[in-house]
Amino acid sequence: MTRSLTRRPRSLFTAVLAAVLAVGLPGLAHAQDITPGVTAQSVFDRPGPHPVATPTVTNPCQESVAGMIAHLTVHLFGNRDDARCTQAFPYGLQSPVGVNTYYPADLAGADKAPLILFEGGITSNPGMYDTLARQWAGHGFVVVITYDFVNSLAYLPAIGLASAIDQHRDPGSPLFGRIDLGRTVLAGHSAGGGASLQAAALFPPIAGAIDPDFAVIGVLAIEPGPVGVGALIGVPTLFLTGYNDFVVPDFAWVRWWQYNLTFHAPAWIANARGVSHFSPVDGPGAYLSAGTAVAWLKYVAFDDDTARRFFVGPDWLLRADRTYYSVERNARADSLR
Repeated sequence: MTRSLTRRPRSLFTAVLAAVLAVGLPGLAHAQDITPGVTAQSVFDRPGPHPVATPTVTNPCQESVAGMIAHLTVHLFGNRDDARCTQAFPYGLQSPVGVNTYYPADLAGADKAPLILFEGGITSNPGMYDTLARQWAGHGFVVVITYDFVNSLAYLPAIGLASAIDQHRDPGSPLFGRIDLGRTVLAGHSAGGGASLQAAALFPPIAGAIDPDFAVIGVLAIEPGPVGVGALIGVPTLFLTGYNDFVVPDFAWVRWWQYNLTFHAPAWIANARGVSHFSPVDGPGAYLSAGTAVAWLKYVAFDDDTARRFFVGPDWLLRADRTYYSVERNARADSLR
């Protein structure tokens, strides 16, 4: 973990130097370098220190009819880069149901890695989330993307968890004994975000029956679908929305019965300027909440000091992050120290 962030620059020169290091050279930023005005994007939206391995193969989406429709759609909504797809049907001729796994390639000599169970949006292709998955794996996570084209219900995270446990127990797997099931984060985008909220209500009460080592430590709900209720969630949850999102508007269900009803656990909601519903499948550097997502994951899984400062304490930095039109946290998050 990085060191405490209680120190402050004692001169104009050191203040300017700290700002330059944090903004201009985010890879060198430490806890004590964070200064007012620095964004989570500038600090965390970068490749992690780990090389990434995955058997997943992607290609330009426009190589299929379904992929061409998706390609045109994401650009219509303002995406900068072309989407990537796998051959999962209807984007190709492979099975429409499956699991893709990304992981740090240097895990053999490292500690166990926390697990992210991720689901994409309805009708999405898992390859569209290749950028996010590689970034998270590079920061030390095993990422399991489960898909069935509908991508809307909690059985998908259950399938992903079963796959992760199987890989963790299989002596022939590169992940044998390397997944920390006790540090599992449920995550998803759009309908998959709703599925992650459903799983967050269902999994924790029966975690020990699933596996003695299994525990859910947090939820990352990115522009989540409506099938999920905050009152049923008992683990820390971050809701990421987009100011330009007309599919999952920040003012609708994501607040009405998700964030606003999260009474039993710390919760945060951040509405990013310039982010549409399809921004999370854009290329590297284009999704303006990617850095906040990494910060959240590093906070809940590693208790990283720099990441913690964006979410915890009276001077929490995300509240003043200029990336966001609005940022809120509930009373339970307020009480964290």
